[in-house]
Amino acid sequence: MTTATATVKRAVYDLPLVARAPDESSAVAADGPLLLHHAEWFCKLRWLVVVAMLALALVASLTGDWLLQYGIRLQASWPLGVAGALVLANVAYLAMLRVVRNSPNLTVAADRCLWLQILVDLAVLTAVVHFLGSVETVAPLMVLFHIVLVCIFFSSVQSLAVTGIALAMYVLCVALESSGILQAQSVWASFSPAARSELPDAVLAAHVFAVAFISLTIWFLASRLAGALRQRDAELAATNRRLMAATDERARHMLQTTHQLKAPFAAIHANTQVLLGGFCGKIPHDALQVIGKIANRCEMLSGEIKAMLQLANLRSNAQDPPKPTTIELHELLRTSLTAMEPLAAKRGIRFVENIASATIRGVHDHIVMMIDNILSNAVAYSFDGQQVSVACQVKPSGGAIVTVEDSGIGIPTTKLPLIFDDYYHTAEAVKQNKASTGLGLAIVRQVAMADKVGVRVESAPQQGTLFTLDFPACWGEPIRLT
Repeated sequence: MTTATATVKRAVYDLPLVARAPDESSAVAADGPLLLHHAEWFCKLRWLVVVAMLALALVASLTGDWLLQYGIRLQASWPLGVAGALVLANVAYLAMLRVVRNSPNLTVAADRCLWLQILVDLAVLTAVVHFLGSVETVAPLMVLFHIVLVCIFFSSVQSLAVTGIALAMYVLCVALESSGILQAQSVWASFSPAARSELPDAVLAAHVFAVAFISLTIWFLASRLAGALRQRDAELAATNRRLMAATDERARHMLQTTHQLKAPFAAIHANTQVLLGGFCGKIPHDALQVIGKIANRCEMLSGEIKAMLQLANLRSNAQDPPKPTTIELHELLRTSLTAMEPLAAKRGIRFVENIASATIRGVHDHIVMMIDNILSNAVAYSFDGQQVSVACQVKPSGGAIVTVEDSGIGIPTTKLPLIFDDYYHTAEAVKQNKASTGLGLAIVRQVAMADKVGVRVESAPQQGTLFTLDFPACWGEPIRLT
């Protein structure tokens, strides 16, 4: 090993503790959280409207006289009033959402909260239209933004109801202004309430009809497009469910076949050991070599079958998850090291131990699988005659840190995120260990996700690999390595 190679810095990769994808039953119950997400999104959008109203009030107060020269009369009072009303409403919505989040019937509560927001927003929007000019300006068309949004989030019937409510509020505003109950307003300096009263009813009706026609047209187009997208999403979801079902079916067949092959391969391996041990009489040398190859192949396939069954059991949702128990981690480590000693001794690899007493809480079989796979990898990918360092330390905050470091071939930086995938082998790993199943680190990943064990890998080509396992102090608390 050259000096230049020895100074290469190891790359670091932290295994994400990603939860399992939700199944179909959990997706069905996602209406409530989805509605709650929409309500929270509307709250965030409303803060932008508040900022816009405050900016409009600032412009009115600083440049009001200048704008008046161009025929625009902009007042700061009503934008401030609208901003204040939206701030109070948003604070009330956020408080309501905190209560709704813990509601036993989340879907109904979130739906009511969302509809309350929409109704209040439409009332505020109608007030803004009134102050800008309900007939003299294009302000009524601002409702189109709201129509498009509700078409995205709601069904066609619901979005049509929102469009109808918005138009009803606008018609009521124009009617109140025309009757003199509500004094008409406008941003145009030349406007006067008397001029509004002189407008023929036919002109007002035509204006209202135009706004309604444009709004309903936009609703129709937006709802059709949104409906088509929702239908496509539903079709994709249905296709995905069929694919998942087919995958599960294939997995069940594979698992059943694997179970059926386990016993025959074990029997073949046992019989080859009987032949190799000379218990059936003298066997020619060439035949012994063939039998040895059969034995080695059976041993490799038996290991692969074992890994496949372990991984299938870890991923299975058909049974209740195993209960955590108290584990003496130092004893588990020493047991695994003792079992790994013969394999290491064949290649002159020795273990250097620094194991302190540590107690954790977890699923015993899971932790055994995780430790065994990491130790076997450390031995398999070390150079002959090297050492593997194994350490265990208790964390001050509880839990334990286990490190396993080898002096082997290492892992290229770009391939670190891939080593936990099923059946993944680097080209370097295949040359070093042709008997690898490619499932060992996939099992480690599943255990880390199930038992919330933090996993960090540090490695570089020809610089060995360091695995760090961070066991949580309390069951179910995810660990983040720092």
